[in-house]
Amino acid sequence: MPTYDSFETLGTFTLLRPIFVTFIITALLMFLIIIFPKIRLANGPTVVGLSIVTVIASAQLLYYDGIIVDELGLGGDVVTTYMFLVILILGFVNPITFYIRRKNLTH
Repeated sequence: MPTYDSFETLGTFTLLRPIFVTFIITALLMFLIIIFPKIRLANGPTVVGLSIVTVIASAQLLYYDGIIVDELGLGGDVVTTYMFLVILILGFVNPITFYIRRKNLTH
């Protein structure tokens, strides 16, 4: 008989935390690629596209996390909310940083 005991820690649903951590790592790697000008792996559409995808996917993930928590009768996870906020901030900072760095490097 399946149970959700392994999906919860102290009454909080934590199954989706690794996905949020993966999005944070992706956003941080993009930020590092933007900051170090010797690494020429990113262009404008890549930075903007990856930022949009990570923010939208993590927002949907947080929404579905809330639905699952409600259905299972567990408590919400504040940590995943903070992780989403970090992803959201990096999702806005990465394109802005990219275009500021690009403008400064060309002048």
